[in-house]
Amino acid sequence: MKKLIVSALCFLFIAPALGDVQTFENDFDGFMQEAGPLSIIDFETLPDGQPSMGGEELTDDFNYDAQGVHFSAPFPYPFIAGNPVTGFELAVSASQDTWIIAELIAPAYAVGGFFAGATELCAFDQLGSEIACVSFNQSGEGNFVGIVATDPIYSAVFSEGAHSERIESFIFSPVPEPATLALLASAAALMVGRRRRAAI
Repeated sequence: MKKLIVSALCFLFIAPALGDVQTFENDFDGFMQEAGPLSIIDFETLPDGQPSMGGEELTDDFNYDAQGVHFSAPFPYPFIAGNPVTGFELAVSASQDTWIIAELIAPAYAVGGFFAGATELCAFDQLGSEIACVSFNQSGEGNFVGIVATDPIYSAVFSEGAHSERIESFIFSPVPEPATLALLASAAALMVGRRRRAAI
């Protein structure tokens, strides 16, 4: 019984609530409810913590790895676009169709992003197989797409099917590390023990 309760509590902490895969189109509230604790990179600061500046290029060595994500693109490097008045975003521009790749340093159960206009978000597993895609196309700022999955997500790609792509933020829910899972299991076991003693 104790093992069953601990397993159930751990599952509640680490797994999406419903179904294998859920996609969200301009429904950030719904995404938050299903994704669990979120990490957000909003590009208002550079990877080194300094305030962002338009035109600053991300490279293999200057990237957001310490925040949990490595950003790249198939052709040029992505760069920080924008200014302190309108805000900053991550952008890539090329002479052919291009996209933004977000490689997660540790796998996640959820990925999403805010953007202006249109984009498609696809999530991939450890072998590079597609888990799901979701797209949204509407003029204006602050559009959102997101994916929540029971299978760990290792990378995500944002693509508009054009010569440029921009995202205002990248949002993800990291899979807890083994040490965190052990801590949750210990806490659950302690709760079960206290309830049992209180009932005696």
